[in-house]
Amino acid sequence: MAQDKETVQTGPKQPGIWKTSFVAILRCWASTVIVAILMLAMAFWQFAAPFSGQVYVIYVLGLVIWGYFALSLFAWLLNGYAGIAAFKEFDASRVRLFSGRYIVLQLLDTLPASLGLFVLTGHFMLSPEDMAKIENLSAIGISSIFTFVSLWIVLVFFATLLPAALIGDGSGVGRAVARGRKTVWYVTGRVLLGPVLMLFLGSMIVNLVQTAGGQPLISSDGALAFNATSIITMVVSSLQYIVIGAMIVVIVSRAYHLGEKRLTV
Repeated sequence: MAQDKETVQTGPKQPGIWKTSFVAILRCWASTVIVAILMLAMAFWQFAAPFSGQVYVIYVLGLVIWGYFALSLFAWLLNGYAGIAAFKEFDASRVRLFSGRYIVLQLLDTLPASLGLFVLTGHFMLSPEDMAKIENLSAIGISSIFTFVSLWIVLVFFATLLPAALIGDGSGVGRAVARGRKTVWYVTGRVLLGPVLMLFLGSMIVNLVQTAGGQPLISSDGALAFNATSIITMVVSSLQYIVIGAMIVVIVSRAYHLGEKRLTV
């Protein structure tokens, strides 16, 4: 596994998060390809072999895949290392600390929505077929609000624990909250102009594909339909979330440096 050490651009004026996110994806192209293939494989798996409890298995696998992707992008943004195993350039204890914090933050993000779904539907997570049912639409809407609020809290006040772990500055939750208080508007604005806007654009493309295709995503028996429209939708959604994931990593990385600078001043 060849390692490619890139020089991270520094200076008084940084490029926008859109440009930096796509540059990070290109620099970490090997990790991006691996993540894209695995995401598409999991999506096809839901079509080909659905089973009870599959959504929980998908969640755990997604946790690992997106954790690897975030670790790869942070490795390039923080130290300029790009490659399939660029995180090996960090001390093993820092990678373990990053992994532990990543899992805790992911649980904090998903727990409120999962509890809301459990109260409303009796399930902590819904399969794609369940999400397409009309009787679950209100529960999905309410859980989406929980997801947005919890994600905002995690990104603003706790997410900088991840780059802090890799850098090894020894700071904990209190310092992360202090950084968040100094960068709350920066993170909020960048999230709205980056991931939220990308999510909106991706949803528009998916709707156009579904309208033009004219094929149902759910078959008459309530299962996911396997057709050209569903395949294109699946590919677009997977690529969309890769870009959104890169944007979030860029925002968190910059929020860490900005928060530390403001706290020092």
